[in-house]
Amino acid sequence: MKIRLNMNEMYKLPPKEVINPVKDSINEINRYTPQKEVDILIESLSRYVNIPQESIFLSSGSDLIIKEFIFLFSNKRQIVIAEPTFVIINNSAQNAESSLIKIRLKEPDFKVSLEPLLEEFKKPSLVVFDNPNNPTGSLLLTQSDVETILQYENVILLIDEAYFEFSKVSFVELINDYPNLAILRTLSKSFGLAGSGIGYLIAGDLIRKKFQGLEIMLPYPSVIAGSKALENQTYMFDYTKEVENEKRRIMNFAVKLGITVYPSYTNFLLMKTNLHNISEKLVERGVLVHDASNQLGSEFFRVTIGSKKENDYFLDSLKNIIIYNKD
Repeated sequence: MKIRLNMNEMYKLPPKEVINPVKDSINEINRYTPQKEVDILIESLSRYVNIPQESIFLSSGSDLIIKEFIFLFSNKRQIVIAEPTFVIINNSAQNAESSLIKIRLKEPDFKVSLEPLLEEFKKPSLVVFDNPNNPTGSLLLTQSDVETILQYENVILLIDEAYFEFSKVSFVELINDYPNLAILRTLSKSFGLAGSGIGYLIAGDLIRKKFQGLEIMLPYPSVIAGSKALENQTYMFDYTKEVENEKRRIMNFAVKLGITVYPSYTNFLLMKTNLHNISEKLVERGVLVHDASNQLGSEFFRVTIGSKKENDYFLDSLKNIIIYNKD
C-alpha cells in the first residue's frame, strides 16, 4: 500500500461534469486549442476573481509563471523572498543574477516582519511571497503589509495565492490601485486539476504591459478542464470543507501523540516531532509525505490532507512510529 500525501493534490477526481468533457476533448488532440475555448476560460476566470479579462494571463501551471516573472523583473532589482518558501520561488530566485535577500520565517507563527525590510524597499526590488506559505501553511502578510510594500514605487510585488480557496485571504482587490502588484493563482489545488497544469496571473498595469504577447498555448483538454471546473464550483467548495474537517481531526490526534502541529490555511499540515527524519520512517510504511528537513530541520515534515481512509492509515502509521521509538 502506498499513499501519496506529499504533493498537496486533491485525493479524488473532479465530478463527471468536468471529466466527461475532458474525455471528449481528446478527440480533438490533433488540433490546436481553438481561441474561442481559451476566451471562455479567461471569461470564466474573470467572473470568478471579479477582475477584467485583460488583467488575466494563462500559463501551463504556476511554476512557469514564477520563472518567467522573476526573469522579466529581476534585472537591476534585488530579489526578496521568504525562507522557507515554495521551492520554485527559491530555485528561480537563486538562479537569477540579482542579489538575493531571504527573510527567515520563525516559529511559531512563521510570519514576515517588514520592519527590517523598509530600508531595502527604497532600492529597486522584486518581492515574491507565497501567501499562504509553503511549506509552513502560514499567512505571511496582512493587507496593511501589502499596501506598505506597494507604496514603494521601485518595488514589484508578486504574491502566490495557490491556496486561496482554503485560506479565503486574497489581495486581488488591490490590483486596480497598484500597477506594481501581481497575484498568482492555480486550478491545481482546490479544483483538483493538478494534471492539467493551469496557472493564471492577475496583473497590475505595469506588469500587464510586460506580459502582453507572452501568452502560452494551453492543451485543449486543459482548457476544457478549467472551464468546466469553473462552471461546476460546488465540488470545490465541498472539498475545501472536507479538508477543514479532516485537518481538525488530524491535528487533534497528532497533538495527543506529542507532535507539534502548526496552524494551516492550506490543504496540508506542517508537523514537528522529537524524532529525526520521520518522513523516511513513514515511507517504510507506505506513506509519502514531504520531507521538510532541508527547509526547516530534520524534525519537520509536511503532510497533505487526503481521504478519510488515507488519513486514518497515515495516523495509524504515525502512532506506531511514535510508540515504537519511545520504547
